[in-house]
Amino acid sequence: MVSLKSIIIGIIFCILIGVLEPLNVLYIHGSPLAADYSTGWAIFIFFIYILLFNQFSKKFIKKLYLTPSELITVYIMMIVACAIPSWGFTMNLIGLLGGIFYYATPTNRWDEMIHPYLPSHLFPKDYKTIWYLYEGLPKNTKIPWNQWITPLFNWYIFIIIFYFLLIFLILMLSKQWIEREKLTYPLTEPVIEMANEENPIHKNKLFYLGFLIPFILYSLIGLSNLFPIFKGPVLSKSLPIFRRSISLILSVRFEVIGLAFLIPKDVLLSVWLFAFIFILETGFLKMTGYSIGMFLPYSDPACEEVAFQSFGALMILSLSCLWFARRHLKQIFLISIGKIKDMEEEKFLYKISFWGFIFCFIFSVWWISKSGLKLSISIYFIIITILIFLGLTRIISQTGLAYYRAPIIPSAVTIYTFGSKLIGNQGLVSLGLTFPWAADIRTSVMASTSNGLKLANNFKLNLNKLLLGIFLSIIFTLISSTITVLFLAYKFGGINLSSWQFGYASSFMAEYIKNIMRDPVIFGKKQFLFAIVGALLMILILLARSKIPGWPISPIGLTIGIPHPIYHTWFSIFLAWIAKTVILKYGGAKVYSTVKIFFLGMVFGSFTAAGLWIIISWLTKTPISFTLG
Repeated sequence: MVSLKSIIIGIIFCILIGVLEPLNVLYIHGSPLAADYSTGWAIFIFFIYILLFNQFSKKFIKKLYLTPSELITVYIMMIVACAIPSWGFTMNLIGLLGGIFYYATPTNRWDEMIHPYLPSHLFPKDYKTIWYLYEGLPKNTKIPWNQWITPLFNWYIFIIIFYFLLIFLILMLSKQWIEREKLTYPLTEPVIEMANEENPIHKNKLFYLGFLIPFILYSLIGLSNLFPIFKGPVLSKSLPIFRRSISLILSVRFEVIGLAFLIPKDVLLSVWLFAFIFILETGFLKMTGYSIGMFLPYSDPACEEVAFQSFGALMILSLSCLWFARRHLKQIFLISIGKIKDMEEEKFLYKISFWGFIFCFIFSVWWISKSGLKLSISIYFIIITILIFLGLTRIISQTGLAYYRAPIIPSAVTIYTFGSKLIGNQGLVSLGLTFPWAADIRTSVMASTSNGLKLANNFKLNLNKLLLGIFLSIIFTLISSTITVLFLAYKFGGINLSSWQFGYASSFMAEYIKNIMRDPVIFGKKQFLFAIVGALLMILILLARSKIPGWPISPIGLTIGIPHPIYHTWFSIFLAWIAKTVILKYGGAKVYSTVKIFFLGMVFGSFTAAGLWIIISWLTKTPISFTLG
């Protein structure tokens, strides 16, 4: 049931996430809890609400009590909200809009090479507005909200439309994934177990045993930050290999282990095994000095060869999703053009999704072209972007990875497809402006909505009302996070907030685009050769999986590669695979079902520790972080 009460409470929590994440990252410098697919703030708030307030309401304030379906509605709104305020969009955008001007110097020559191509309708027009954003406001000076209204409105119209393009697409595919392909959606399992009124996991002793391990160890690390004389536990070790060209990161992250334990065993094996192979491949190629081109932003530590291999495999994954759903999509098309007249609620939603997707696609292409990219290239860019987001969403729905990032960014693929001369300087800058929402893709509204639709299916939620809740969560999170980011920057000065977004992010984008202007890029023959190799390997593993009984390895790991989050978490995924393999082999399904509660406890213990230490960090003014930042 999607009630008005659940939507109102969901909005309140979305606003809270929109405020807390920027405050935490920019000012407190704690663990980012809305930067990744794990949606830490949603888990933390959900756990505290159920454990404390909802149980109290059930006995004393029944009007405020939320049923399991209402709790799930609130949670879905929160996980969508988590994809927006920091690495998802808001902080990325505002930091870039100011930083591209503030950090311009005669030495870097951005004023000559970048600024002339910046679309005026997407930036504040008053230089003082930007200067004060980074230096802080003088006394008795008000925040220049009016200077931000027009550029942010232009940006937010686009991002809301693009979010709904992705939401409409996943609405059309979710039934195929849930009912026909039966994806596991591991990220939904902790909340399903927590919302279970008949046998809630938070009343199981094994849950608290798993809860206490990360809670205590992370708290000891927190204490060591507060009191340097106290030595906390060391949970990560680096082993240099291939003449120190790369290192094996052996890191124990309990939230990763807990969530990875829920992943099917063949998928688990695929993720860590291919990550290990790609680390060795990257190290070997770097050691030998072999390179096919320039540095790819946000693909590190993978070399360009590995990044394009994973991209090729990812494209096969995305296209196979559409291929396997072709009959279902054909049915939706026939419904949408009126060939199927039966308009029950589900079919009506399909019609809205189909035509909504078409409209949002046309608008997105138009908006990108208005920012300076040629129309034909804009169409290609949006298609590649959709395919990358679709592949990412499939990966998260199938693997439940806590931390992940796309192996390659859409703008890099576009540049290597057309060459920088054909794109032109105006087009290159336009591609650079896609960085806030389509580069460091560590979280996405599409992936959160996909998990939300799985939860909605389990709890029989009304999708029309749920979509309203999702729309409101997007709007209120955008507003609350924007106000918070601008307030913090103008009060303390962006240069004092010590974050990636107000620090190096704008330079990272501008220097990448500037280097391509100076050293033009042609069609990437070698790059796409490696992409073809990755695609062919993906096809071979898909065929082996369908033709060879008992084939042990899922192809999904080939698409993942070794972006920064996987590089730091592959060992924890390996540990989860060992644990799951041993338990299933010697204990069977019954023991696994029991032990799973212990690993779910790890997830809640990790994010509860992170949430509580954010409060301690704020009170003591000491930066303390546990999760991947």
